[in-house]
Amino acid sequence: MKKVFLGIIMLLGMMILTPFSSGEAASDQQTNIIVKYEKEHDKKFIIQQSDSVVKEYSQLPLLEINISKDVLQELISDKHIVFYEENKSFSIQNQFKVANISSTELERWNLKAMDVQNGWNAGFTGKGVKIAIIDSGVANHSDLTVVGGASFVGNSYEDDHGHGTHVAGIIVGKHNGIGVAGIAPNAEVYALKAIGKDGKGDVADVLKAIDWAIENKMHIINLSFGDLEYAKSLHEGVKKAADHGIMIVAASGNEGNDSGTGNTINYPARHDEVISVASINRQFKRSSFSGTGNTNDFAAPGEEIYSTYLNGQYATYNGTSMATPHITGVLALLMEQYPYATATELRDGLRYIAEDLGEVGYDSLYGYGLPKFKMPNSMMMSEMLNSDLSATSTISKIETMPNTIEKLALKNDWNKSQQTIISQIDQILADFVRTPTEQKYNQLIGLLEGVVSVDIKLHKQKQLDATIARLFEPATNAVNVFNRNKTNYNYKKAETELKKLPSLKPKQELEAALNEGLQQFAKKAIDGLAQYEKQPTKKHYDYALFSINSLPDSSVKSELMEKMKKQVQTAVKQATAKISAYEKKQTLKNYINAENSIKAVFDDKERSKLELKIKKTVNNNMAKAKTRVANYEKKKSETNRNLAMKIVRELPNGKEKEQLLKRLK
Repeated sequence: MKKVFLGIIMLLGMMILTPFSSGEAASDQQTNIIVKYEKEHDKKFIIQQSDSVVKEYSQLPLLEINISKDVLQELISDKHIVFYEENKSFSIQNQFKVANISSTELERWNLKAMDVQNGWNAGFTGKGVKIAIIDSGVANHSDLTVVGGASFVGNSYEDDHGHGTHVAGIIVGKHNGIGVAGIAPNAEVYALKAIGKDGKGDVADVLKAIDWAIENKMHIINLSFGDLEYAKSLHEGVKKAADHGIMIVAASGNEGNDSGTGNTINYPARHDEVISVASINRQFKRSSFSGTGNTNDFAAPGEEIYSTYLNGQYATYNGTSMATPHITGVLALLMEQYPYATATELRDGLRYIAEDLGEVGYDSLYGYGLPKFKMPNSMMMSEMLNSDLSATSTISKIETMPNTIEKLALKNDWNKSQQTIISQIDQILADFVRTPTEQKYNQLIGLLEGVVSVDIKLHKQKQLDATIARLFEPATNAVNVFNRNKTNYNYKKAETELKKLPSLKPKQELEAALNEGLQQFAKKAIDGLAQYEKQPTKKHYDYALFSINSLPDSSVKSELMEKMKKQVQTAVKQATAKISAYEKKQTLKNYINAENSIKAVFDDKERSKLELKIKKTVNNNMAKAKTRVANYEKKKSETNRNLAMKIVRELPNGKEKEQLLKRLK
């Protein structure tokens, strides 16, 4: 039976987030909100005080609750709630137009554009990579294999809208000679349904899906939706997923304009934790609707994209929603090829293989450009890995390599060589969780020092930090409070709590975190001092001094004050030198130079000393001038007048000088 292909263009393939209300504090009429808590005891207390709990998240420090306004304010005042916001809804806007498709599955322009055949030819198909598609679900389709999933808007993750099914086909469409070929056909796709048949959903449902993805250890989350309005709870979910090593790929949005101006990138794509994807057409030019801004990461095909659809059909959609799964698919190929590479390294890898589009280098329209799959040069890698360099020198040399795919390949192989030490860390860490001791902690620290990969070391350090957090909770809380709300009082409280702790490595880390927060707290003072050093004016001096004096007593304050004093002393030295020059040669020019140097000394005490010093010389000169003028008046000769005029002319300008000049006329 001849297979019928239905071509449909979806002009707006993005999910648009729109709030039910203004997002102000929950009213008596609408009390459904999402809250973040800090500690487990806060969570329990919030649950006790709520009218009802709509959703508890197993991996996210969030709750969806119904609560009265008065109780909410009490919880906020008592600091049980870090933040709250009303749940926001989103919907898919659809406009369809029939289109004819004639090319075979492997000949699609979007596949050729990214050179994904190079990956397939090398045997990479995304095998073993777990991808969560948070969307409208995925429909049963002969060209798709869905490993599993969950629905948060009904009983089944079966797609009854079409958007999620189209996204899935781009990633994992079967290579069976018909229909569509996915970029990573052997990846494991999980359909997480957060959008209903009517194209509507809300942030809470998306958070449930992210929570599921974390709990089920997904490698990639594909988010083909977004909104220009920031949702703090969604950002919290994204950050938590990233902390678990999950890579998040999201659409930059369809709010762009023809001129490509302005920051129109959607959230969550705008977040640093997310890979933001823009859309291009067949001519490798930006789609007119594609979002623009300095958080765009990459561009991918997003027009005339043919993929799977409902009822076993196929459709063509336009939108950054379609560009996003292209990057997800290529990322899955890289994950299979480089299984020991970290999330950061893989993200860098996309940049290494990206073909620059638009302006030379990074730009706000295309980001780093269009990733095209490439294989590394095996000879170059062999030379590096077989060198006689030390471990530190080797990794250092890799880090300084040009940004090519070989760099990612070498990092992957290097990480692989460290699997023995990583296994030891995991074993001791598991034992430390059961019985935490200083000896085991020191063992872990010693092993961590042997991990050369910065990313892996950071990940393992985070695991260790999580297990010892309860031992240092009071100090940790105090440091966190200061870093959230940087005041002198909070700094002193954190410093007091730290003094109570024994001298262990975690204490040093907390001290470092406190110092980092203090550096941020001192940013105004640091910037103010830098501005004063660059442009030494009274205004900049006063601002810098005020900012430094506003800091809590600390080494940072002392260092800044010492720099301030040195700057003042430099000005004093310069003024002193100018005064000395004036004392040696008492000319008006030297006086003006000295006076200007004194004005550049903004410390009142130091400036007063300098003014007294120059005043003494000025007074002496004035006395001499008056004597010479008096001599001229007694005996008005040309010689006496010239002698008097010579000294008077070099006096500072002022009334006394004017009077003396009049007497010499």
